[in-house]
Amino acid sequence: PESRHAHKSANSYRDGYKAHVCAEPDTGLITAVDLTAGNTADADAASGLLEGEPAGTAVLADSAYGTGALRAELEGRGMTAVIKPPPLRTAVAGGYSIDDFDIDTDAGTVTCPAGVTVAIGPKGSARFGARCRSCGVRSRCTTAKAGRTIRLHPHHDLLAAARAQARTRGFHDAYTKHRPMAERTIAWLVRNNRRCPYRGIQRNRHWLALRAAAVNLVRLTSLGLHHNGAHWAIT
Repeated sequence: PESRHAHKSANSYRDGYKAHVCAEPDTGLITAVDLTAGNTADADAASGLLEGEPAGTAVLADSAYGTGALRAELEGRGMTAVIKPPPLRTAVAGGYSIDDFDIDTDAGTVTCPAGVTVAIGPKGSARFGARCRSCGVRSRCTTAKAGRTIRLHPHHDLLAAARAQARTRGFHDAYTKHRPMAERTIAWLVRNNRRCPYRGIQRNRHWLALRAAAVNLVRLTSLGLHHNGAHWAIT
């Protein structure tokens, strides 16, 4: 009864729970897990997974964790987000996206690719209206009869900075270096364990924690865990 309907993709869906995993990117060791109803957003569970992590921690994640709210929280906690931003949608296929507009939130203005500047309204919208009628690049910008409207996200500056960061070589190198280990950790965790053994979130949450501990023990032995007569160590 605590499970929920969830979509993995447009054509893949199921009723059940969702496991959330945090792992150390070099070793693949699981540092935190949680289990929620299947319709819980990934980013909503991230805060709990990072509880206790110190300031200065670099958090790597895919675009499901790229919300403005989570980025703002990480910034407030002194953490660095290396998170793939969600893809931008365009009003016209192959046309201008919001990144093609010059947006100055301090000045409260938005300038379009044609050089027209309008003010950002109190609700965070910039309306170009009649200015679009005679615009030479309108076909690449909007099909709306009332002209193009830009609606700013409450965390616009953070999201825009994240998209700019994602285009850098440093981001690409860090993301591609660590993603394979993260995927490997998930594969170890779910191998022959896709189906939850119990009813209810709490019982399955306990089961998942034990499963993660077992996966960590196996991983530690692969990393050379041994007892030297005084304490445990890794070669």
